[in-house]
Amino acid sequence: MFYPLKFDHKYVEKIWGGRKFEKFRDDLPEGPIGESWDVSAQESGMSIAQNGKLAGKSLKELTEMYPQQILGKDIEADQFPLLLKIIDAQSQLSIQVHPDDQYAAKYPGEAGKTEAWYVIDADEDAYLIIGTEDCTESEFKKAVKNDEINQFVKKVRVEKGDVFFIKAGLLHAIGPGIMLAEIQQSSDTTYRVYDYGRGRELHLSKALDVIDFKLDSEKRKGLRVCQEDYNYSYYCLNDKFALDIIKIKESYQAKGDQERFYILTVVEGSGKISWDDQEIELNETESVLIPAYSEEFKIKGDLKLMKSYVPDLEENREQILSVIE
Repeated sequence: MFYPLKFDHKYVEKIWGGRKFEKFRDDLPEGPIGESWDVSAQESGMSIAQNGKLAGKSLKELTEMYPQQILGKDIEADQFPLLLKIIDAQSQLSIQVHPDDQYAAKYPGEAGKTEAWYVIDADEDAYLIIGTEDCTESEFKKAVKNDEINQFVKKVRVEKGDVFFIKAGLLHAIGPGIMLAEIQQSSDTTYRVYDYGRGRELHLSKALDVIDFKLDSEKRKGLRVCQEDYNYSYYCLNDKFALDIIKIKESYQAKGDQERFYILTVVEGSGKISWDDQEIELNETESVLIPAYSEEFKIKGDLKLMKSYVPDLEENREQILSVIE
């Protein structure tokens, strides 16, 4: 009964958004679109299944009706724990920070947020802001008030294929000319520090509570394992999620592993995913949810997939060590 699930696109208009989604999709609404929430159980952007017998059901309904079959035997959660977005930043995003679970719990309606980015496309001089440069909290606060924040933020040049891990407490921002896939905790909690005079609400007091001025994030190198039909690379592993990359040469065959669900997002190329007598297109920027009890499926095409899931840390570490040894 369970199979790869494709959901509708929940587009979010943003003042910093653009029209780059038109390169990959034909359902874009008018306006500057900054985000597409493609696997989400957030009430403000709930995913609705598109295909098969479960079409029309929301992700929330599915996890309530079939918690073990969708989430997996090892995932204990009241709601779907991850959120998968595609972001089109054509202008500079606000400089911001997210709280961890403990801090967010002090405020009703807020939740912690750790995330990771895979850069799908980037202009020649594109950059991310990640962390601070040689400043104290008082120097940083003064710089924000005096519009001098740029001297204390770290800008990192990026290109297509780069991966970054953004831990809660790390100051960050996406620069202009970047499209990326973001996997994160299921949360929409953001504390804006600086917004380039655009008049939106700032959250400086909360932000200064949670910014860790010692945190940094370098581009992830990954650990690649080469197979005959595909290459498999490990990039991020933490208690909230894991991020792996699968580069398919011809085909890739798998199924749900019953312990946990996973999300496959096309970050390069295109192909088709099939099971039984069913087949659907997988175009760049699109995602499918693989329920824990999903039947066997096959993906064909020249494409690269981002695999996101909630890991068993000990099991995953042993698996990675076995590759090295």
